[in-house]
Amino acid sequence: MLTFEKLSKRPRVFQIMSGLTLEEFYSLLDKFQSSWQMYVQSEFLSKERKRAYGGGRHTRLLSLEDKLLFILVYVRIYPLMVVQGIFFGFEDSRACDWIQRLLPVLDRACGFAHARPMRGRGRSLEEILQEIPELAELGITLDGIERAKRRPKNPVSQKSEYSGKKKRHTKKNVIIANPKTRHVLFLSSTRDGTVHDKRIIDEEDLTCHDSRIKACTDSGFLGLKIGNLKTVLPKKNSKLHKLSDSDKEQNRAISSARVVAEHAIAGIKISRSCQDVYRNMTEGFDDLLMSVASSLHNLRVSHRQGF
Repeated sequence: MLTFEKLSKRPRVFQIMSGLTLEEFYSLLDKFQSSWQMYVQSEFLSKERKRAYGGGRHTRLLSLEDKLLFILVYVRIYPLMVVQGIFFGFEDSRACDWIQRLLPVLDRACGFAHARPMRGRGRSLEEILQEIPELAELGITLDGIERAKRRPKNPVSQKSEYSGKKKRHTKKNVIIANPKTRHVLFLSSTRDGTVHDKRIIDEEDLTCHDSRIKACTDSGFLGLKIGNLKTVLPKKNSKLHKLSDSDKEQNRAISSARVVAEHAIAGIKISRSCQDVYRNMTEGFDDLLMSVASSLHNLRVSHRQGF
């Protein structure tokens, strides 16, 4: 049975299983404690109960460290519920209950740690610029991220979730990344695979009044308009219009900036819950997993690059 006490004695295995080093784990633990206390207050202490909180049969996840390790292992490895239960010594149904309970707690803890990317419709890119003024010179990068999912049985869902690009059913997000640090600055809502990347960003209703910000994107965002944001796209070669040496040099510069978004996506997909075929059925759970995976990527980047 996995416990924090046992696994922490093997730092390399701990990092493989949880996706975080011990230092990163402890930095998140304080925020997780605050988030857990808020959950206990709202779900148990503020409600009338026949049995006082803490009474009855005790769980095997007694310590706060074990609770955090439990949900990190699930996000990192994405095992079946029965396997997750075997890891921590209880039935798959109870493992499912704990995952449903702890994942929102972890997401809120990442917000307390200032690792969660900006989300929500109608947000302004100036909010990012206020926190990171250097983005006025560096710019930002945009890219889409798709995750495979099980083929739905509903014919309507089969059509709406089918991605012609991936040739399978997927869920999709668009991220905005910092080209210097690989931080995920903004994460769109989770959409069906048939929705185009540009349409996802358009429907987020982002605003930008600062003309200094520029975005390096690929041809999938052709025609993108976000206020005064300047978009920089690579030029295409054709039979009638060959690229000049200066055009090729410009394309290389754009690619070197845009590839950072791919690095950020790779960091997110360290969490197998956003890499393997998605199989959960709870509504909104796919969006929550992506939010947590992006936040954990930001946490790793902050600690390992010293930001």
